[in-house]
Amino acid sequence: MDIETFCLRARLEIETVRSWIEAGFVRAELSEADLARAALIRDLIEDLGVNLEGVEVVLDLLDQLHEARAALRRVLAALADADPAVRARVAAALRDRP
Repeated sequence: MDIETFCLRARLEIETVRSWIEAGFVRAELSEADLARAALIRDLIEDLGVNLEGVEVVLDLLDQLHEARAALRRVLAALADADPAVRARVAAALRDRP
Protein backbone atom coordinates (compact mmCIF):
# COMPACT_ATOMS: atom_id res chain seq x y z
CA MET A 1 0.00 0.00 0.00
CA ASP A 2 1.21 3.56 -0.51
CA ILE A 3 2.64 5.45 2.44
CA GLU A 4 -0.19 8.00 2.58
CA THR A 5 -2.84 5.28 2.93
CA PHE A 6 -0.68 3.46 5.45
CA CYS A 7 -0.25 6.60 7.55
CA LEU A 8 -3.95 7.34 7.45
CA ARG A 9 -4.89 3.83 8.51
CA ALA A 10 -2.13 3.65 11.15
CA ARG A 11 -2.88 7.17 12.43
CA LEU A 12 0.79 8.12 12.06
CA GLU A 13 2.78 10.92 10.47
CA ILE A 14 4.74 10.14 7.31
CA GLU A 15 8.02 11.11 9.01
CA THR A 16 7.32 8.61 11.79
CA VAL A 17 6.65 5.78 9.34
CA ARG A 18 9.75 6.64 7.35
CA SER A 19 11.86 6.55 10.52
CA TRP A 20 10.35 3.18 11.47
CA ILE A 21 11.14 1.82 8.00
CA GLU A 22 14.72 3.08 8.34
CA ALA A 23 14.98 1.49 11.81
CA GLY A 24 13.66 -1.80 10.40
CA PHE A 25 10.54 -1.78 12.57
CA VAL A 26 8.27 -2.07 9.51
CA ARG A 27 9.04 -3.06 5.93
CA ALA A 28 9.04 -0.59 3.07
CA GLU A 29 6.33 -2.64 1.31
CA LEU A 30 3.84 -1.50 4.00
CA SER A 31 1.62 -4.56 4.03
CA GLU A 32 -1.32 -5.38 6.29
CA ALA A 33 1.16 -7.15 8.59
CA ASP A 34 3.20 -3.94 8.78
CA LEU A 35 0.02 -2.06 9.62
CA ALA A 36 -0.61 -4.36 12.59
CA ARG A 37 3.04 -4.03 13.61
CA ALA A 38 2.80 -0.23 13.40
CA ALA A 39 -0.27 -0.28 15.65
CA LEU A 40 1.67 -2.35 18.18
CA ILE A 41 4.63 0.04 18.04
CA ARG A 42 2.35 3.06 18.42
CA ASP A 43 0.66 1.44 21.43
CA LEU A 44 4.00 0.53 23.01
CA ILE A 45 5.25 4.10 22.68
CA GLU A 46 2.08 6.11 23.35
CA ASP A 47 0.22 3.92 25.84
CA LEU A 48 3.04 2.16 27.64
CA GLY A 49 5.84 4.72 27.37
CA VAL A 50 8.31 2.27 25.82
CA ASN A 51 11.33 3.99 24.26
CA LEU A 52 12.71 3.06 20.81
CA GLU A 53 15.33 0.72 22.28
CA GLY A 54 12.56 -1.08 24.15
CA VAL A 55 10.45 -1.26 21.00
CA GLU A 56 13.38 -2.89 19.23
CA VAL A 57 13.65 -5.52 21.99
CA VAL A 58 9.90 -6.21 21.95
CA LEU A 59 9.86 -6.56 18.16
CA ASP A 60 12.89 -8.86 18.22
CA LEU A 61 11.22 -11.10 20.81
CA LEU A 62 7.98 -11.09 18.84
CA ASP A 63 9.83 -12.06 15.66
CA GLN A 64 11.57 -14.89 17.53
CA LEU A 65 8.22 -16.12 18.82
CA HIS A 66 6.74 -16.15 15.31
CA GLU A 67 9.79 -18.02 14.00
CA ALA A 68 9.52 -20.59 16.81
CA ARG A 69 5.82 -21.12 16.11
CA ALA A 70 6.54 -21.60 12.39
CA ALA A 71 9.27 -24.14 13.23
CA LEU A 72 6.89 -25.99 15.54
CA ARG A 73 4.26 -26.13 12.79
CA ARG A 74 6.86 -27.64 10.44
CA VAL A 75 7.83 -30.24 13.06
CA LEU A 76 4.18 -31.13 13.67
CA ALA A 77 3.57 -31.46 9.92
CA ALA A 78 6.60 -33.75 9.60
CA LEU A 79 5.39 -35.83 12.54
CA ALA A 80 1.94 -36.13 11.02
CA ASP A 81 3.56 -37.77 7.98
CA ALA A 82 5.91 -39.95 10.06
CA ASP A 83 5.61 -43.63 10.76
CA PRO A 84 3.24 -44.35 13.68
CA ALA A 85 6.11 -45.90 15.66
CA VAL A 86 8.08 -42.68 15.34
CA ARG A 87 5.06 -40.66 16.48
CA ALA A 88 4.62 -42.98 19.47
CA ARG A 89 8.29 -42.59 20.48
CA VAL A 90 8.08 -38.81 20.23
CA ALA A 91 4.85 -38.75 22.24
CA ALA A 92 6.43 -40.97 24.91
CA ALA A 93 9.52 -38.78 25.07
CA LEU A 94 7.38 -35.68 25.52
CA ARG A 95 5.36 -37.29 28.31
CA ASP A 96 8.57 -38.18 30.17
CA ARG A 97 9.77 -34.55 30.22
CA PRO A 98 8.78 -32.05 32.93
